[in-house]
Amino acid sequence: MKTYTLYKTLQSLLLAAAMLFSANAAAKHHQNWQLNPSNSNVSFISIKKSNIAETHTFAQFDGKVDGGTATVTIKTESIESNVDIRNQRMREFLFETGLFPEITIKANVEAALAELEVGQSQLISLPANLSMHGVSKDIDLAVRVSKLSKTRLLVSSSQPVLIRAKDYNMLEGVVKLSSLVNNLAIAETVPVSFSLAFETQ
Repeated sequence: MKTYTLYKTLQSLLLAAAMLFSANAAAKHHQNWQLNPSNSNVSFISIKKSNIAETHTFAQFDGKVDGGTATVTIKTESIESNVDIRNQRMREFLFETGLFPEITIKANVEAALAELEVGQSQLISLPANLSMHGVSKDIDLAVRVSKLSKTRLLVSSSQPVLIRAKDYNMLEGVVKLSSLVNNLAIAETVPVSFSLAFETQ
């Protein structure tokens, strides 16, 4: 009887340990992260006259990783080109911020985070969905995911993402911007880069 009781006690302890391990593993894989905009940036480069490159950024964006899904939302009104009149024109004719105030990117990063330990980073091709200007398209992101500490995570582009204006019904806006600067040629494809810092408790 004592042997049976000892066996049942040991079995219960092992079961409890297994459940605790599984719970901890699940908590680790589904850890929630919040974007820190002050340590992050999203930018793209426009090309005009074939060889003049200019960098543009967004000043307002937010994001999180919740249940393995990363979501980043960018405010189109916050476009910054370092030229006031160009900011105004891009808001009005390119992004049409009154109709489309946000750009949203979503990606499942659960697999990328599952085995990532503190101090480690990995290069991955990350399937994502980009919603912009009323169009939603699946894209692939080449990113480096780095776990800087238990509470700090960095997701950055390892290669620029090429975005074509015609894919998001923005070609008409590019043509309009060109007409406002004496039909100066403006590239219809732009490379986008990002560095996104996430934190957790």
